Amino acid sequence: MLKERLTKSFTSPFAVRIYLTIGALVAFAFLLDKVIMPLVVKGGEIVRVPNVIGKTFEEAERILAERNLTAMRGYERYDAKRPLGTIVFQNPTPNSEVKAGRHVYLSINAAKKPNAPMPDLKGRTLGDAKLTLERLGLELQSVDYAVVYKREEEGLVVAQSVPVGAVLKAGTKVSITIGRLPEDAGVKQVDVPDVVGKTLGEAEKILIEAGFSAGEPQYKYSASLIPNTVVSQSPKAGEMAPVGATIRLVVSTLDKEKEKFKEAQEQN
Repeated sequence: MLKERLTKSFTSPFAVRIYLTIGALVAFAFLLDKVIMPLVVKGGEIVRVPNVIGKTFEEAERILAERNLTAMRGYERYDAKRPLGTIVFQNPTPNSEVKAGRHVYLSINAAKKPNAPMPDLKGRTLGDAKLTLERLGLELQSVDYAVVYKREEEGLVVAQSVPVGAVLKAGTKVSITIGRLPEDAGVKQVDVPDVVGKTLGEAEKILIEAGFSAGEPQYKYSASLIPNTVVSQSPKAGEMAPVGATIRLVVSTLDKEKEKFKEAQEQN
């Protein structure tokens, strides 16, 4: 009786379904281990990107293919230190770890230097300006010097021969001007005080106390300012000038004829 019961339980439809399920799982595990996983692992294989800088594109293409990587042409660049037609940059960079089959973009040394926009060199030192021009393939033609009256401009570029943003061919020559404080020839140079906004009387007093003199003022019509208010000065505040120099002042007036009279004097 027991044997018959066992036989029926092992041959029942439920038991058969269990056997089929277990068999299917075993078969799937076999496929996963022997077929599917090798394909997944191979497709996600990690490789190290070789260094192909300095190689020709054909050489780089062959070297990359050996690592299961694909060479792609990128933007052209110019590097005077490397032979024309060779790789000067690659992305991903050498020794990077990437998945097999990855594209590697290669920049090839161009036959000609590219055009470059003129940078703003003002406020830079001579050395910095020279390096900037060299990096862009431009040449420094000459260095001139000009007297400046602000201490912060001494030794820095204050002017350039080519306007900022102008597109230049490689090899274009550029001249710059470096600021230099006035040489001390026995005359002391001091900072000019700020008198803008002061009355003419106050301004003259401040200038005299600082060692300067105020020349005959120039008048400018203004309905919004109190008459004889200083609206501008030359040299400007903070600039340097010799002791005893005359500081030119422009002051406000409500008399339009006064402004016109001064203009007529200057034209004559």
